[in-house]
Amino acid sequence: MPVTPAFRYSNDQVATSETAKEFSWEEPVPVTPFWDSFEYCTARNFLGNFSDSELEHLPIDQHGNDDHPTKLKLLLSLLKGRLAKEEAATSPPQTLHEKDYKRWYSLWQGIYVFQDQLNLPEAEQTVRMLVDKTPANSSVVPQHMLAEHLVKIGKYKEAEEQERPVCAWMDAEPRLGKATPQAINARRIIARALWFQGPSRRDEANAMVAEIREITEGMGGGKFGMYIEEEKRLNEVMMEELQKVG
Repeated sequence: MPVTPAFRYSNDQVATSETAKEFSWEEPVPVTPFWDSFEYCTARNFLGNFSDSELEHLPIDQHGNDDHPTKLKLLLSLLKGRLAKEEAATSPPQTLHEKDYKRWYSLWQGIYVFQDQLNLPEAEQTVRMLVDKTPANSSVVPQHMLAEHLVKIGKYKEAEEQERPVCAWMDAEPRLGKATPQAINARRIIARALWFQGPSRRDEANAMVAEIREITEGMGGGKFGMYIEEEKRLNEVMMEELQKVG
């Protein structure tokens, strides 16, 4: 009889690969009724902000049957409470950004993810704040998140302008490169942004889609080959979205 794993990662191949578990973006997500309704990336952005012992004491019913929006609101509230507690503990208070930027960023990134999942209007303000407060030349992730959110809320031209330099940086970064989930996702953001700008940008969008497919097919023999099926699935999700517009 198969044994149900205690944790899941971004896909099944990652879950069985000790090497893949060392990727910085892989965070184990418990396999329980509470967490099973969450997409991997959403759960990771909450769990990474608490230690195992802290998680055990949070008011989370691992076997509860609350609906998903209720669970999203609970986790958002817990993240906001944690941020408030840590801001109050700094000296002087409310200086976590200056004292420990990484911790400040991690909490606010989690807050943004749940605001975005709940379609709250303050999500845009939060992600723009993260971009504005990013130290120079330190990370493209906030800009990447902003571009994805801008596509979601219909600001397509700005999304394209934000994401193109992010994509170029990922392509050139030795730890990443074109054939990585991050760089492929950057191209999906650009493809959506181009497509939704209308017929005048459709040739560029189609060229980007073709590039995405070519890069994805080439992942098989590389370091990130275990992500190929997931990337193909995400590519199909994108194509279904584009085809709805025509």
